[in-house]
Amino acid sequence: MSEEELKWSYHEFLTFVMIYASHVDMEFSDEEMSNIKSRVDQDVFDKMYTEFDKRNDFEALQTILGYKKLYFPNDESKNEILKTIKLQFFADGDYSPMERELMHFFEKLM
Repeated sequence: MSEEELKWSYHEFLTFVMIYASHVDMEFSDEEMSNIKSRVDQDVFDKMYTEFDKRNDFEALQTILGYKKLYFPNDESKNEILKTIKLQFFADGDYSPMERELMHFFEKLM
C-alpha cells in the first residue's frame, strides 16, 4: 500500500479492524455490531463497513497490514490494537477457536 492510499484516520482504521475481527468466525452478531457502534458514530461505521465489504478476506488483511508503519510501528501501539481486537472477540460472549487462531496470527504478523 502506498502512502497516498493511507487515508484513514486512526479511528477509521480501528473501526475497520474491529469489523474484520467480528467477521472472522463468519458471524457478525448484534452484540459485536453494538460494541463497535458504541465506540464510533454511525457515519464512521457505515464508511468503514462499506470499505470492508469491498474487500475479500485477503485484501482486508493486506489493508490492515498496510497501515502497520503508520498505526502500529512499535510494541506499545501493537499491543493496544491487539487488546482492541481481543475485546471485540469477546463482544458476543464467545471467544471461538477461530478467533483464538486469528489472535495468534495477528500477534505474529504485527
